[in-house]
Amino acid sequence: MVELLALAMFLAPAAGGALVYRLWTTRRPRLTQTGLAVGQVPQRLRRRARMAVRREVAHG
Repeated sequence: MVELLALAMFLAPAAGGALVYRLWTTRRPRLTQTGLAVGQVPQRLRRRARMAVRREVAHG
């Protein structure tokens, strides 16, 4: 039982470190230079999704 506890004590920090490293390397990059003027809204936020159109009303 002591051996199992000792093994867990050695493996847990390694697994935690590997998880933190994986999350850190796969994170999205921060947008530092977007090329927008002051007060300008990004294109993705400015566009609205197309609204659903009822076929009976639109096409007779």
